[in-house]
Amino acid sequence: MLELRASTGNTRDQRGIKPQSVRKRTPNRRIHAKLLLLLMKMQRTTLQRVLGLTVLPAALIASLAVPAIAAAPVIEIGGLGGLAAPSCTGTPANDRGAPKGLGHCSVLTMTTVYPIRDSGTNNPTTVPVNSTLVALTLRVGTLKDSKTCTKYRYHWVRSKIRGVTKRRWTKYCATYDVFAEKAYFDKTFGTGSKVRLVVLRPSVKPRGSHAVILKKVVAMGPMISLERYFGRKVTLALSTSIPVLKGDVVALSVPTYAPILPLAGSGTTDAWRASRPPAGFKPKDPVTGLTITTDPATHKPADPCSTKFGVIFAQSSLLTSGKIADFRCSYPGVPTFEFTLIKSG
Repeated sequence: MLELRASTGNTRDQRGIKPQSVRKRTPNRRIHAKLLLLLMKMQRTTLQRVLGLTVLPAALIASLAVPAIAAAPVIEIGGLGGLAAPSCTGTPANDRGAPKGLGHCSVLTMTTVYPIRDSGTNNPTTVPVNSTLVALTLRVGTLKDSKTCTKYRYHWVRSKIRGVTKRRWTKYCATYDVFAEKAYFDKTFGTGSKVRLVVLRPSVKPRGSHAVILKKVVAMGPMISLERYFGRKVTLALSTSIPVLKGDVVALSVPTYAPILPLAGSGTTDAWRASRPPAGFKPKDPVTGLTITTDPATHKPADPCSTKFGVIFAQSSLLTSGKIADFRCSYPGVPTFEFTLIKSG
């Protein structure tokens, strides 16, 4: 064994002769650096082993869960022709219908809706097999309030700069175009664009009734605010999945308003149903508020489903489980939503 001893200035060798000079020993920095790197490597290896013991079980759990998820078939209902662009863009020229050909902003208001025909397929949101409802996909339009200057003018303005008074022409806006689109919907139908997923089940029709289409609310999802999704297509996973049975219809309830409706083209065969009008509803003039019995244009009995007679101002959205409503009113086009199911068993 090599033994190291400290040397002093009075140290003599074995022969009793004092060395001419004794140098003071200093630590070798290279040796210390190598020792430090070795220690760090040992610590890193130990840490990797510890982490490996904690990560490995989670990885095994994930690998075991993947086959179970993959084995359950995913079913998409609705949106068979793709989710078309909603008619509302938040642009005054488009939403007002000018210039000609760009269309108008059409929204769903205070009702519950589901498509009955899409790209030649009937009842696209009817559940085909017993399954679980796990997600909702929406393509949402845009509603905006804007203030745009349409006419500018100039006037002289006196200003004092460094003690010197000067006159200069200043541009200012003389006429504004105020486009209060979202403000109008908030004031008319309730603050905030909102929707709620509902599951409907066919109900028993009254005897002797052929036009009545009754459906009962058997399940509901959470209320969803659409304003954060204006101008986007989003898929929202449900916090709690909803079991559904074959023959159930998945729909959306709109307690206020929702820009999720494209402009229906002329001659389209696509259509959707709404829960309006409620029982006992009578068409009313949206201007005077008086009940209308005869259509002034056709001189025929007023259709309670017609949007001309204030039906869009009647609250008929289904927001209570167990409630039954009549869905005999139908309209052209297809709302821009679809649903994701996972087959049970």
